[in-house]
Amino acid sequence: MSTSYFIMTKSENKSLDNNDDNQVVLLNNSQTFILPKNLMECYVTNGLFESNLIEWSKQFCSKNKIFLDIGAHTGTYSIGLSLYSKEVYSFEPQKMTYYALCGSVALSNRENITCLNVGLGSEDQVGKKTLNIISNDGGGSTIHETNNILRKEEIFIQTLDSYELSNVGFIKMDVEDNEYFVLVGGTKTLRENNFPPILFESNRRQNDQLFDYLMNLGYHIKQINGFNMFLAKIN
Repeated sequence: MSTSYFIMTKSENKSLDNNDDNQVVLLNNSQTFILPKNLMECYVTNGLFESNLIEWSKQFCSKNKIFLDIGAHTGTYSIGLSLYSKEVYSFEPQKMTYYALCGSVALSNRENITCLNVGLGSEDQVGKKTLNIISNDGGGSTIHETNNILRKEEIFIQTLDSYELSNVGFIKMDVEDNEYFVLVGGTKTLRENNFPPILFESNRRQNDQLFDYLMNLGYHIKQINGFNMFLAKIN
């Protein structure tokens, strides 16, 4: 039997042994998502971003297979698909976003999710890199050149192949223009896992290199209606 959690908050202006303003929150639902406050109105009005796409993705998961969430943010895909997967590996390099991911997993009591505070890329990218943060919600952060940078953060890049994962059945990838490099650093993993389906975000007109690479591996690619997301499948 695993540990379940409740939340206690305290005023930042008072000492930890002052219990006058303690707030205790016990969450009864089994799926809990820690989400960025600056988008709260949008979440309250519309629910989780891409919720219908997460539901649609359940068909590619298997309780006998591993799901890889590459660019996991705070875990909506990871938690939403964890009950339909044997294991989930969630990769998120941005520090505070990663902490929110871990909190979401703990509060949801999902023991089959492994959270990894690392970015994925090619062999040439391995090591410390500067992550350019462009929003306060953790979205859009990239190691590539971009405009309107709010701050920068040092992260660590590793290849997918270095994890030597087997039994991978489905991959979701949203890594802000680094998708091609993730695949280059994960080609052995793709091959040894019989080229699993890959759901990924991209602007096709600006990323021919990525699409050509996938097609050369034998993937067929279709855009998901209503999203800037694509599904790559062998058949």
